[in-house]
Amino acid sequence: MNDPKLTILALLEDGWNQPWTPAFTADWYDQKINDPQIIVTHLNTRSSPTGFTENPSQTDRRHNGVYMINVWSTGDEARRWTMIDEVERIINSKCDTPGGDLEFIEVSGFRDLDELDTHPRLYRSQLTLEVLYYG
Repeated sequence: MNDPKLTILALLEDGWNQPWTPAFTADWYDQKINDPQIIVTHLNTRSSPTGFTENPSQTDRRHNGVYMINVWSTGDEARRWTMIDEVERIINSKCDTPGGDLEFIEVSGFRDLDELDTHPRLYRSQLTLEVLYYG
């Protein structure tokens, strides 16, 4: 089983189609990396058996995972919106064939978490990503 987070990162990196490329990382914002950044973080996964069996420990399971994709841009709000649009474009284009062990992937929402009291301002949005895989 491949880590879904790494599959998502590879999907975003391979599909990126802008004249500039952000840093793609897992889990944490890295202040040492030049801006902009896209960070993929696992939030939670709910698992359920796919059928009935006498031995539940040996049954295949359906996994519904929730991941967060954070886009960060220092001092450039327009770039933040471009990154959101690009992430959504990539995910929507691969929703039925995301790769790795993933069966389905979709952006289900987003929220803004700007830090406007910093200078330059730090623009951040967090997209909620839902994935489906079996194992």
